[in-house]
Amino acid sequence: MSVFKATFSIMKKNLGTLVLALAISLGISFAYSSSFSTDSKETELAKMNVVIFNKDQGSIAKQLENYLNETMNVVSLKDTQETIDDALFFGKVDYVLTIPKTFSHSLNQGQLSDLMIQVKPDNFSQVYVDSVINNYLSTYQFYQETFPEKSETDLIKLTTKNVKTAGKINFDSSFNQLKKNRASSKVFGVLAYTMFMTIFSAITLVSLAFNRKEIKQRNNCSPFSKRKFSRQQFLVQFGFCLIIWVLFVSLVLFVTKSSFDYYTFYFILNTLLLFILAVSFSNLIGGIIGNPDMVSGINNVFILGSAFVSGIFVPAEILPDIVTKIASFTPSYWYMRNCTLIGNTSQFNNDFRTSFLFNSLILIIFAFIFFLLAMITRKEQLNLKLALKKTTTEN
Repeated sequence: MSVFKATFSIMKKNLGTLVLALAISLGISFAYSSSFSTDSKETELAKMNVVIFNKDQGSIAKQLENYLNETMNVVSLKDTQETIDDALFFGKVDYVLTIPKTFSHSLNQGQLSDLMIQVKPDNFSQVYVDSVINNYLSTYQFYQETFPEKSETDLIKLTTKNVKTAGKINFDSSFNQLKKNRASSKVFGVLAYTMFMTIFSAITLVSLAFNRKEIKQRNNCSPFSKRKFSRQQFLVQFGFCLIIWVLFVSLVLFVTKSSFDYYTFYFILNTLLLFILAVSFSNLIGGIIGNPDMVSGINNVFILGSAFVSGIFVPAEILPDIVTKIASFTPSYWYMRNCTLIGNTSQFNNDFRTSFLFNSLILIIFAFIFFLLAMITRKEQLNLKLALKKTTTEN
């Protein structure tokens, strides 16, 4: 009971870490909240944020720009590469189109001049906007070949009338479910930082407090044996961390409006593996470090750093290959691979189970290595103390 009270008192003093982690999880969850509804049977494609740099003064180029102004959300941007890169990276724009000077002239000659396009890698906006532009240009070329006697103005009118004919597409429930699962996978992925950070901070701060010299000396005088005290300390820490895991998972399930299905089962199973790994890693580090400042250092360097290189905060598609290879040596990478796998899955077949089990096995191996190193470290420290005690007695 005394171990429980002492642990609770230490964690109460560091409540700010838990509140910060919960706030981060909640904020990111609400950022994806628009994707969590699966009730809608009609889905309207949102207007993409498009930047147009029109360097051609021809009528076709101007009409294409006008058409995009009607179908897209055209925004202004400074024509510098640095500004464009920043706008794409931070999501201010989805698509940057540059119309060359020779565009109208080439199209009138029956040739299609290359348009310069800049987007994020593997972004759906490229497919969508490309289809809109290609539809307009292919329609214009069709009328150009069919009615060679018509003027450029007449061809533009026919093209504009044709492409403005609107229709409605109804997506089935599987599309909305897939959209929701992908958003949920990103929210569950953030737990590799928020929950990991909270568990690590809780265990290491408690371990540092109990490992202080005066506290150790006081515990040595108590009627508790060291083995019994260590067992109680571990059980209390494990219990508190289990509450933290339940709290984070419950928060994510509530915000993502998840029902208990196979997707939720695999998401929760994945977080359970992360929980075991975080406890093992935290016990290892907690038995090694002796300076409280190192807790925030490891939080910022290892836990937060591995979250960035593993594709949790930055899409893995835009990261260089060398960064992805480095990330594969961190457990956060394999946890996020499972999250992405679950979010992109439409059928739980043998291929899915094989990939999930492979990623899970690597997480278990990481946890086992951390646990084994923690046991070896504690044994070496105990042997060292016994050796020093024996030397002192002999002298």
